[in-house]
Amino acid sequence: MSLETYQLLANTINSRYLSTPVHCRSDRPLIPQSLPLEQSATFFEYVIVDRKRFYASHTVGRSKLSFVHTIIPGSCPTDAYGEVLEILRSDQDFHQIGHLVWFARLRWLKPWSGKREKLWDELYVFHTVLTHFLLL
Repeated sequence: MSLETYQLLANTINSRYLSTPVHCRSDRPLIPQSLPLEQSATFFEYVIVDRKRFYASHTVGRSKLSFVHTIIPGSCPTDAYGEVLEILRSDQDFHQIGHLVWFARLRWLKPWSGKREKLWDELYVFHTVLTHFLLL
């Protein structure tokens, strides 16, 4: 796993799971109960969610297969569009409950308000809380 992905993963886990803080092994823990995060993960070429296949962009010849439309919940839900860059499963069970956590790293696209094709109308909508990673 790249150092950038490793650091983003630690930040995402810390923002999503406040009761289980983690830190990169190369960093000093900021919180005394913080667990060292293993720098290993299993990467996948694609993932199937609700019988629909989503690809990491580096595994397909056309990035169209890795574009997603998401809704970021909140007081004013926001539509967001992105390209799935990586799909990974953390190899560390930091909750110690026997379930590993899945993530997708995305590159967010800027909104376009001009004329457009109907490309986005065919994409899947995720209903989840988003940070730098999309939790699958």
